[in-house]
Amino acid sequence: MLKNNVTVRAVICLSLGFAVALSAAPASAKKGGKHTAAKKAKKRVLVGGFQGTKSGEARKAVIAALKDDGEYDIGETSDAKPGGDDKSYASASNGATAVLVGTVKKSGLILSVRNGADGALVQDVEVKGDSPSKLSKNIADTLGLSVADVIAQTKPGSAKADEPKADEPKADEPKADEPKADDAEEKTDKEKEPADEEAKSEPASAGDASPFPDSHSALELEAGLRAVHRSFTYHDTADQLYPGRGYPVPQTYKLPLGPALFINGTIYPGAFATSGAGANFGITGGYELNFGTKSVYDTPVAGDPTKTQENTLTTAANQYFVGVKARIPFSVHQLGVVVAYGQQEFNLLGDERAPTVPDVWYKFIKASLEGRFRVDAISVGVHLGTRLVSNTGGLERDWFPGHVKTQEIEAGLSLGYSVAPSVDLLVGFDLTRYAFNFNPIPSSLNPNSNPGPNAVIAGGATDQYISGFFGARYSLPGQK
Repeated sequence: MLKNNVTVRAVICLSLGFAVALSAAPASAKKGGKHTAAKKAKKRVLVGGFQGTKSGEARKAVIAALKDDGEYDIGETSDAKPGGDDKSYASASNGATAVLVGTVKKSGLILSVRNGADGALVQDVEVKGDSPSKLSKNIADTLGLSVADVIAQTKPGSAKADEPKADEPKADEPKADEPKADDAEEKTDKEKEPADEEAKSEPASAGDASPFPDSHSALELEAGLRAVHRSFTYHDTADQLYPGRGYPVPQTYKLPLGPALFINGTIYPGAFATSGAGANFGITGGYELNFGTKSVYDTPVAGDPTKTQENTLTTAANQYFVGVKARIPFSVHQLGVVVAYGQQEFNLLGDERAPTVPDVWYKFIKASLEGRFRVDAISVGVHLGTRLVSNTGGLERDWFPGHVKTQEIEAGLSLGYSVAPSVDLLVGFDLTRYAFNFNPIPSSLNPNSNPGPNAVIAGGATDQYISGFFGARYSLPGQK
C-alpha cells in the first residue's frame, strides 16, 4: 500500500513538472514576442539627399547621430532631395514614418523633417556650426534631442512593395541564396560612402536651395552714395555756324563731381504668400538728393562788359520715380521690366533775375529693361531704358518756348558681392543723357545783327549725367 502511494506521488510530481515545463515555453515565447514587438516599434526614418558645401560630411554625421540615439530604424534613400514637393517625399518614404533632407549653409545645417504619410514639412531643425568640424560635433551632441519631438509627430506612409505571393517567401524569411542580415548590414556600411559622395556632388537646386535668395526676394532695398558729373552744352549755335560775326557764345554748365544720396526699393506683395507667378509683380520706386554743391561763374559787371565778377550759385537737385515692375526669375538670375512716372530737377539758385543757364525740371514716363546675373557670391546688374519727357521746365518755358523736342537714354552697370545671404555690397556707374532739338536757326537771320549778351540761338543741346556709386542691397527672401 505504501509502495502504491509512492508510485502515485511520483506520477503526480512528474505530471506537475511536465506541466510547468510546457507552460514555461509559451511564457518565454510571449516574452520574446514582446521584445520583438518593442524592436519593431522603432520608427523607421529615411535620410535623403543633402546639398551645400561639405554636405556629404554633414549627412554622415546625421546618420551616425541618429543610429547612436538608438530610437530609430535608420535607412537611406536617393529619391528624396532638397527642393522637392510633398508628393515626391511621400513617394520616397516607402512606409517610413519620416524623411529627412538637409541644406548646409554658412551658418550651419537646416534639416527638414518630412511626414512619411503625406510628405508635408513638419519642421525645419537648425543645427549651428560655421565650419564643417563644428557642425559635425554639434550634430553628434544635439541632433537626437532636437529631432525627437518632431519625429514623434510623423506618421508612416504606404510601402511600395506588394504582399508576397503564396509560393514566395515572406519578407522576413530570406531566400536560400540571399545574404544573411549580418551580411546585409555589412554591405550597407560599405555602400554608405559612395552614397554620401553622390549626395555631396549633387548641385544645389534653384530658388530656396540657394544661399542667395535675391532672384525670388519679396523685398529689395538699395541705398548708397553717388558722385555725379553733369554737363549742359549747346550745339549748332549762331557763333558756331557764323564765326567771327559777333554772335554771343551761350553759357554752358559743368559740374565736375557732386555728391548725392540715393535709395531704391521694390516690394513684391505676392512673394509673401506664394512662389508662383503672382510673386513676380511688384511696386518699385526711388529717390536721389544732390547736396553740398555750389557753382561759381565769372559774369560781366553791369555797365562794364570788360570786367567780370564771381557769382556763386547754390544747387538744388533731386529726382524720384514710382511705378511697377515685373520680373522673370530663373535659377539664381532674373530679368525685369519697369514702367514708372518720375521727375528730375536741377536748379541753380541765385540767378533768378538773369539766369545763366536754364533751370530744368523734367517730368517723364520711364521704361527700362533690367537684368541681374549671379555666380556664387558675385552678381552683375545691367539696365537700359528711356524716358518719355513731357515737360522740361524752364528750358521750354523761358529759353525756347514751344520749340523743345526731347529724347533720353539711360543705362547702367553694377557689380555686387554677397557678404551675407541677404546682403550685397555694390559698386557701379549710371548714365542719363537728354538730347534736345530746338527750332533751327532761321536763314533770314541778319549776319550783321547782334542779338545781345543774354540771347541764345542754338539748334539743340544735351544735358548729361554720369555717376559712379557704391552702396548696399538687402534682399528679403520670399516664400520657399
